[in-house]
Amino acid sequence: MISLLRGKIAEKPLGHVVIDVNGVGYGVTVPLSTYYRLGAVGDEAELKIHTSVKDTAIELFGFLSEDERAVFTLLIGVAGVGPKLATNILSNISPSEFASAVSSGELAKRKIPGIGPKLASRLVTELKDKIPALGLAAEGSGEAGMLEDVVSALLNVGYKKAEIDERISEIEEVCANEPEMEYALRQTLRIMKKLCAAPGLFPRAPEVVYNKPS
Repeated sequence: MISLLRGKIAEKPLGHVVIDVNGVGYGVTVPLSTYYRLGAVGDEAELKIHTSVKDTAIELFGFLSEDERAVFTLLIGVAGVGPKLATNILSNISPSEFASAVSSGELAKRKIPGIGPKLASRLVTELKDKIPALGLAAEGSGEAGMLEDVVSALLNVGYKKAEIDERISEIEEVCANEPEMEYALRQTLRIMKKLCAAPGLFPRAPEVVYNKPS
């Protein structure tokens, strides 16, 4: 089983990455929390890997942190949660926030895409006693951690610190009001795109490819 990959980023389509390890490219599916913290094509990267073996294929799922991989492993052990849904969950909530939501029984209130009330209840029931062993108790306010992750993501997709500082108050407001990491990133990218489109300012902006469901 592959448990770790270290090499250069050869390709980086949304939600996926190809890691070149000594001339061999490994395709890896990653949650958006990991995707946006990775560098650009050509940069070095190290991913913790979960290898999913099926009858017809072997799939690799990658994470920057061991906490993400640990939560992913717990999730796919629950009936009705496959690797793709587990990846989607981690795209929308951090490991510590997930642990807090499960421990408090309030996972359904997070409104994570793909998790309805029944599945949320099942996750709480099956994982509530397992979460403490991971050491992922709530880490105080999630706002500061989300802001740090969002700023890191903007830097990694090519924005300069000066550009980010131009809109930092708006970015802070998004992080304060949007509990889901994925949507906070999307809204922030829209803010930055507007900045870069302003006359005389920065000419390029990453494409925004997702709209939050109404």
